[in-house]
Amino acid sequence: MKFSEDDVEDLSDLIGLIYETVLDSGKWSVVLERVCRFVGASASRIYWRDATSAQAETIYSWGFDPKFLDIYRRGYVSLNPLYPASIFINPGEIFSSQDLVPSHEFQTSRFFKEWVAPQGFFDAAIFNIQRYQASAAAFTVISGRDYGAVDDALRYRLKLLAPHLQRAVIIGRELGKRNLQAQSLQGALDQIDTGVFILDEAGRGLWSNHAGTEMLTKGDLVRATGPRISLASAEANHALRAGLSGSPVQPDPVALREPALIKMVDAEGTAWTGCLMRLPEHSATQTAFQQVRPSAQAALFIRPAEVVPTSGIEKCARRYGLTPAEVRVLHAVLEIDRISDIADGLGISANTVKKHLSALFDKTGVSRRAALVKTVMAAAHSS
Repeated sequence: MKFSEDDVEDLSDLIGLIYETVLDSGKWSVVLERVCRFVGASASRIYWRDATSAQAETIYSWGFDPKFLDIYRRGYVSLNPLYPASIFINPGEIFSSQDLVPSHEFQTSRFFKEWVAPQGFFDAAIFNIQRYQASAAAFTVISGRDYGAVDDALRYRLKLLAPHLQRAVIIGRELGKRNLQAQSLQGALDQIDTGVFILDEAGRGLWSNHAGTEMLTKGDLVRATGPRISLASAEANHALRAGLSGSPVQPDPVALREPALIKMVDAEGTAWTGCLMRLPEHSATQTAFQQVRPSAQAALFIRPAEVVPTSGIEKCARRYGLTPAEVRVLHAVLEIDRISDIADGLGISANTVKKHLSALFDKTGVSRRAALVKTVMAAAHSS
C-alpha cells in the first residue's frame, strides 16, 4: 500500500505523540483522536473487559457519548456478541467484529441495535494489548456509517500503529506506579522492579536502574558486550538490534511484522519480556530521558512475562472448533440454569440458545448441560 509524503509525516508525528503518553497520560485523548483521523474512524478507546464477571472499564476514550459508555458498563457488557471469544486472541493481532461474528448476526443483535447504531457506529477494529485467563486490556477504533465496514486500508494503518500503542500502554503502566511529578525520572525508574536500560543510537548502554544493574550482573537475560547492551538469547538480541536500527515510521511489510514485545527466558526457565521504546526526536519524552543521560535515543524495559493460563472454555473453543456465539452460550451455561435466563442475559431468543446448545452437544459429544459443565471443568485441568 503506497503512502504519500503527507501520510508518512502524519505517521511519524503520531508515533511520536503516542510515546508522549508514557510520561503524560493526559495526552491519550489527543492520541486517540489522531489515531481515528489516521486510520479513518469515528471513535476510539482503550478499555479492560472481564468475561467472568461481565465487567468493563474504559480507561481512555475519544468520540464516544459518555452516557453510552456508562450504560455499556452498567448493562450492555454481557450483550456484546464479541465476548468472551475476543479475549482469546493473541495481543497485537488486529481483528474486526466481522472476523468473529457474521455481519448480519452482529447487526441484528440487541447490542448493535441499542448501543452501536444509536451512536452512528457500524463496525470495529480491535487488538488486545495484554490478555489474561478471562480478561483483556484492548484497543479499538470504531468506524461510523460514513466509513462503513472495517476494510484492508484501515487494518493496514492500525497495524502500523499497534506495536507503538501496545508498548506505550505497557511502559506507561510501569511508570504510572510512581508519581513522576513528585520526583525526577531517574528516581522514579530506580524504584520500579522492571529493568530499565537507556541506550544511545548505536545500542550502547548509557544508564541502567537498580533492577537493570542486577540483571547485568546475573547475565542470563542481558549483558554488557563491550560498550553495547545485548540480550543473551540470539533471537531476542536480533529483535533488539532490528528495533534499534529500523525506522519506526516506515510503512512497509517489514514494519507490519514488528513485534511489540521481545520474548526471553532466564537460566531458571522463567519467561521475561523486553519492550524497546525509541525516543522520538525533539519530543518531551526524549527530553526527559536525556536529562538522565544526554545521548539517550532509546529505552529498553525488561520485566517478567505475565503467564496466561488457558481457561477451560478457551481450551474447549479450540479443541471443538466452537463459534463465538457457541462460546457465549457455553460460558453462560456455567453460570445460569434456565434457558430463558440465558437468553435474557445474552440478549438473544430462547430458540437461539437452544440452537447453540444443540451445536455444543454435537461438537463435544455429550447430551446434557451438566455434561457440558463437566467437559469444561475437565478441559481446565488438562494439559
